[in-house]
Amino acid sequence: MTPPTQTEGAEAVLARVSDLLCERLGLLPDEITREARLREDLGMDSLDLVELVTILEEHLGTPVDDDAAQRLTTVGEVVAHVVDTRGPGEPR
Repeated sequence: MTPPTQTEGAEAVLARVSDLLCERLGLLPDEITREARLREDLGMDSLDLVELVTILEEHLGTPVDDDAAQRLTTVGEVVAHVVDTRGPGEPR
């Protein structure tokens, strides 16, 4: 899967994150909403969270440091991190 393009907004990023979580972690599409909590609602454990960081870095081109990874608790926060991390002129 290619990284999101420069013109893609938060909704497109949410769709990409949702697709990747379904594909890589076996989640159901209707489970993945902006408000869904990664641990409590989606049942992600620490290994799943590591996989999420890998997904963000490898498939969406979004770096995630340890501090950022600790702050990501909902799907909406993951989407916001992807959108906010992109600098002007960087591939999306």
